[in-house]
Amino acid sequence: MYNLRSTDEPSTERPEFPEPPRSRNVELEEEHHAGYWVAVFLLAIAIGGLCWYGYPTLKQVPSLLTQFPALQKSYETMSSKVSASESEIKTWASSHQELKSHVAELETSMSSRIDSARRQAQVLSDKVYQRVHGEVSEQAKATDEKLSRLQADSEARVAKLQTEVSGLREEAARQAEELRNVRNDMQRDGANRDEQLASLNAHTSRDSREIDGINKKLAVKRVDFEVSKNHSQQLTEELSLGITSTDVSHRRVNGWMWVMPDRRTIWLQKQAAQQPIIWYGRSDGKRREVVITNVDRGSVSGYVLLPADDGATVASAAKGD
Repeated sequence: MYNLRSTDEPSTERPEFPEPPRSRNVELEEEHHAGYWVAVFLLAIAIGGLCWYGYPTLKQVPSLLTQFPALQKSYETMSSKVSASESEIKTWASSHQELKSHVAELETSMSSRIDSARRQAQVLSDKVYQRVHGEVSEQAKATDEKLSRLQADSEARVAKLQTEVSGLREEAARQAEELRNVRNDMQRDGANRDEQLASLNAHTSRDSREIDGINKKLAVKRVDFEVSKNHSQQLTEELSLGITSTDVSHRRVNGWMWVMPDRRTIWLQKQAAQQPIIWYGRSDGKRREVVITNVDRGSVSGYVLLPADDGATVASAAKGD
């Protein structure tokens, strides 16, 4: 460069020129050489370390060489085992192939059997359908025949009923005519009918008086009772009842009755239930009646029928031996 501030004296400084630019290939080559030397250095260190580490092992090489025959025998043994394993694997592969073939055959057989069963099921289904269809058709035919018979019977019954109705209508008309005739006769005989009615009323009045007398004679009053076994009880002022034994299975009793004022005893020997004990009073000649209705193990029950105009009253429930 030129010094612009200098005088005319020549400059003693060396002129500066720019350095030429370095190429990219030169830089890459320098980097490659540096990496190569680093790799050589690391390889040398690795070889030295390996020698240092493997020196004790190299000392044992002679003893290892003496063990080589045993290792060879072991290798041969392992080779034979490997061969045996390979043969077993081959055998297993062949067995597996046979199994696959058997499975394929079974699949084919099962498919054919399934197809056969499907066909048989279809055939059976068709047969069952035909059979059921035939049975249904027969039943429908029988039902139609029964309906036809019922319809014919119904028509016959309707015709018969119509005939009977016609006969009843004719009978009703005839009876209506007879009633009209009877009404005419009754109108003609009205006077006689009035006389007959008067006579009938007189007879009716006389019959009513007679019936009232009979009713008075037949009128009774009822006295219910219950007497324990081996005890006696006064049922009314004129009657006492004692029970000595009972037969529940045959509904019979044994005992006695004391009747006043006749002062007489009526003995009960195997007296059955619902069988009345009848006697007549000496003073009035009217009927008295005792009926035993129920027989238990320890007691009997029933009722006494007395004339309605009898002055006897029910005694108090006195019991004694």
